[in-house]
Formats: sequence, C-alpha cells, structure tokens
Amino acid sequence: MYKFLLKFTALLLILVGVASSCNPEPENEYPKDISFTEYALLDTDCQWTNLPYDDTVMIINSSKELNKYISCEDGSSIPPVDFSKYSLLLINGKTNREIDEITIKKLKQLSADAYTLKIEIVLIPAAIYEKFPQYTKALLVEKMSNESRVELMATFKDLKVILPVSVTDEKILQFFYYAIPPTAEMSNNYFFEGIPRDKDTCLMFNSKYELEQACTFPNFLPDIDFENYTLTIGKQGEGVRLGSHVIDQKIFENNVLTLLVNSRTVGGPASAGILYYWGIYPKLPNKPFYVEFKILKP
Repeated sequence: MYKFLLKFTALLLILVGVASSCNPEPENEYPKDISFTEYALLDTDCQWTNLPYDDTVMIINSSKELNKYISCEDGSSIPPVDFSKYSLLLINGKTNREIDEITIKKLKQLSADAYTLKIEIVLIPAAIYEKFPQYTKALLVEKMSNESRVELMATFKDLKVILPVSVTDEKILQFFYYAIPPTAEMSNNYFFEGIPRDKDTCLMFNSKYELEQACTFPNFLPDIDFENYTLTIGKQGEGVRLGSHVIDQKIFENNVLTLLVNSRTVGGPASAGILYYWGIYPKLPNKPFYVEFKILKP
C-alpha cells in the first residue's frame, strides 16, 4: 500500500509538471517598442492651433477632439484618421532657441497604460529664419485608452557650425577685393556671366579647374589649397541697396549645408545693387547646399 501511494504521488507530480509546461506562466511583455507613423498637415491649407506648447504628448481619440486643435481655410480638409483603430499622439512644446530639425527616436510601452516617447531636437545657434521657437509633431499609433499617459523625453543637440577660415595671403585678398567687391555694386564681370542680375546665385569650388571655368579672367587666379579647402562665391541680386555690405557668414550643417550671409543695408533704392560675397571653408562634405540671407538695418 505504501509503495502504491508513493507511485501515485510521483504520478501526480509528473502530471502537474506536464500541465505547467503546456500552460506556462505569462512572461512580462513590457517594456516593448511601439511602431508609429508620422501624421502631417503638409499639402493642406490647415494648421495646428490652440496648443499649450507645454512639452507634452496629448492622446487624441476622436475626430471631434482633433478638430479642437486644427484650423483650416474654407474648403480644406485634413488627412483622415480611423479612430476606431488608431490614436493620434500630438507632441507640442517650445525651446529657448530656434529649431532646425526634430527627429522621433523611439516610442516605448512600459506598462498597460504608461509610455515614453523620445525625440531629438536640433537647435540653431543663431537665427536663420524669423520664427517663434515652438514645435508640433503628430504620430499615428495603434489605439490607446484614454487613461494612457505618454511621457515626453526630449534631448537637445546643437547644429554644427562651420566658419570660414581667416585668410592672410595678400594675393588672395587682393584678387577678391576686385573680383568680389566688398560693397553692393551695379554689376561685376569676373563671375556669373550670363546669369540674370536679379537671380541669387552661389557657386562652390573644390578644384582650380572648376574656378578657371567660372572666371572670365582665369589667368589672374590666386593659388588656393583645394585639397583642404572649399571656396564659395555668390551674389544676392534682389532687394539689395547700393553700398550694402556683408558683415559675416557661416555654414550650418546637418543633412544639408545652409550658408547664412548676414549683411548691413544702407540708404538708397532697393534692388539697385548686387551684393557679392566669398569665403574659404575647411573642405565641405558632399551634401545639398542652400543659401539664406539676413539683411540687418543700420
């Protein structure tokens, strides 16, 4: 009888083990990454409005609620959202400096109703555009409950600034003094031949051959170390007053290069002159290149 009880107990233990292996305890599924799709109002006549800009993530679960934060011109509409399947996360905040770019890094679920959203904001050291430093981003995610909370975790990064080198070579300085006048003139015949005078233009040179092809007097070119440097030559032909002059310039680098040219305006009729500028920079990477002008009043 005793042996039978032992065998019966052992059999029960085996059966319990089998049952446990067939129905394992649920593992902790958090934290986990949540996929998302960016939602934008591009190509519409609508814009975000009534946002608190308090560095929060708002969870929108209905069209009625979404419409509180969107303003549209007559006849315009927003991209539709199926709120039976999705929620819209409305990210909004502000910074103490102007923003160049915002990147959504990761949305993570920590528990049934708790989430974190990591974003990276690239700040501009000095103003390029005249805009208020507020930001808005929207994401579409799988349906969240109204009790859910998303904590915003923002990191800030400075935009890389590339300054022109200080030129001391007298031959280079003398050439550009005549080829690229220091103050706005009516016209100049060293570069930009055949380009309309009112067309803003910037040329980038990474070899002496390129410079020779663009200059109408190639025999007088100075020696520039194109192995280590890039030369930019440009002009602003619209809204320029005679006598205006360049104060400084710099290049902002992220996925593109943006050359900011600051100039000081003086009296005289607008669009009467052409503002020329040049700069020698450490060798620039091969990226799309843009130019922005900022005209400062006296």
